[in-house]
Amino acid sequence: MTTVITVGLIGALLMFCGDMTLYFDKDDYVQDGTINPIIDIMKKLPPKRVMLGGLIGPVAAFLYCIGFYHIVLITDEAFHNAAFAAFLLSCFGIIAGGAYHSHCAYLGLLGADEHRDGLDIAMKYFQKLALILYAGEGLGLLILIVLIALGKTVFPQWMALISPGVLFLLKPLSRKLPKGLHMVICGGYTNFIFIVYYAVAIMQTLL
Repeated sequence: MTTVITVGLIGALLMFCGDMTLYFDKDDYVQDGTINPIIDIMKKLPPKRVMLGGLIGPVAAFLYCIGFYHIVLITDEAFHNAAFAAFLLSCFGIIAGGAYHSHCAYLGLLGADEHRDGLDIAMKYFQKLALILYAGEGLGLLILIVLIALGKTVFPQWMALISPGVLFLLKPLSRKLPKGLHMVICGGYTNFIFIVYYAVAIMQTLL
């Protein structure tokens, strides 16, 4: 179990590094509710850096999928069907997430004004991937929250409060962080919350 969770942690760390490779900027960015500030950063970066950041996505998603199997391993046998459904839904979501991450590179490579038509097409496709990502992982992580909260896993029930699905709800707070910290935490938030969850999960399995 610890090995599977560790692989998930590595996947989260790798995807987080992919985020920072794609669009980390020491000058940070101003949140306006759209992805445009991120595009403005990426279009100024070296194309090879943007492509590397995008390529990390599918590899990290593969490791995430292995990590998600911990949901089955931690759950009481009587609830394995629900746990397996959570595992499959989470995998479905993160596979779209890996593609989302990979295609994010297009937004930087096509970010210049002379490529506006291509950028608009990529944006429409990109938004559809986001819907699949959040629908799949949202349902999978909701099941995980319920299983932990009801005491149907080996984890203590309080761990439901630091499960990724609950921590995701705190994202608006990350937008209020000071410059620099905002770039790192808010910019990589969806992976940062998995890093927190998996790190605590590993400590729980070692107790």
